[in-house]
Amino acid sequence: MNGIVDGSCLHHLIHLLEFLAAWENRPAYLTSIVYQWCSAISEAAGKSGPSLHRRFPGRRLRYRPQNLGVDRLHLFLAEQELSRVGLDRDPVHLDATPHHTRSHRQPLTLDDYENLLFVTLEIGFRHVTPSRDQSTQYLDHTSHHKWVFETAFSSYDDEVIVDAMGVWDVDRGSLPGSRARYIAKRVEMDKPFSPELRQASIRAIEHIRLSEFGKYGLEIVRWLNHLDIDADDVVDKWALAQLLVEAICSPMGPGSLSSHCWRLLEKLVVASKLWWGLTSRDTEVMRSLEKDEDWEKLGVWMVVVWSSLPSTSITVSESMEDVEEVTLKSLLRRPSALQGFEDLCETGILSRPGRQAHKDKLQRICDQARAEQSPSESSLSP
Repeated sequence: MNGIVDGSCLHHLIHLLEFLAAWENRPAYLTSIVYQWCSAISEAAGKSGPSLHRRFPGRRLRYRPQNLGVDRLHLFLAEQELSRVGLDRDPVHLDATPHHTRSHRQPLTLDDYENLLFVTLEIGFRHVTPSRDQSTQYLDHTSHHKWVFETAFSSYDDEVIVDAMGVWDVDRGSLPGSRARYIAKRVEMDKPFSPELRQASIRAIEHIRLSEFGKYGLEIVRWLNHLDIDADDVVDKWALAQLLVEAICSPMGPGSLSSHCWRLLEKLVVASKLWWGLTSRDTEVMRSLEKDEDWEKLGVWMVVVWSSLPSTSITVSESMEDVEEVTLKSLLRRPSALQGFEDLCETGILSRPGRQAHKDKLQRICDQARAEQSPSESSLSP
């Protein structure tokens, strides 16, 4: 911490960072310590001015676990260099003595501090995942961390962004702000996500709270549209399906999501087999899509509506006649949507006990739609 603030011994500090980055099984408690370093780096960067000198080597550490021989070599070399930096040099006055040191402070540029930040984030968060046990982690958030996230997420390095996203996985909910807000800068770049960033994004989106949508809804939707998620990519299908429904029912409306997201929603609803709970918002979206004659989206939405129906022992407040009428109308306009409704009956929520009456009604609608479409219409349907 003193070395970061003092700024005169960063050429020594890099050896420590190399040592830690090459350490395969870093202890979990190091993560919270590294987070404090990030805050110190941010504070020092805020005080730095323009400089023509670059005392910090500006190296980006990239140790690959599959190349263990190289890792061990880096670890050995870093340990040798680190051992030469001792208290006899006392580059940051650790013994509180007033003597002069051999190092002379030279101002650093923002690039220097950014490189230092990126290496530090790698040490603390490179291998963090949402499934890892982080129960003993306590991160002390400061105002300086705002610069940390702004800098990491606006970088052109997806590995740095993944490292920064790991902070939320460790924090487990108390971190101010949202990943959606910061990732928006990366989404705007005309560049596809790396596989690592795409996977981290999918895991992150599954853990977004619905309460975040009111503040970061636009950023979340753009993020979703950018990823082109497949159903097999999703672990918590119920959570992501809820998020997609929230986006459709939000003021942004059904048109905010891409066609790919709509197809994903249909698959997730059938696969999750969970009851949604019919609301007035659901029927409002239904009528809006019918009015706009958006048959593709309407077909998917009616799968959501049928999944939202309560068990047959409960009276449905909304008119079932309207639901049935719109369902048949959408199937006649777009016969290719039949498969989704049949999957809902066979493997979705309607296949569960207590929903036999809804299943029978939907099956009759599917049969009627098949009977009313001519062979030519069936073959030409999109």
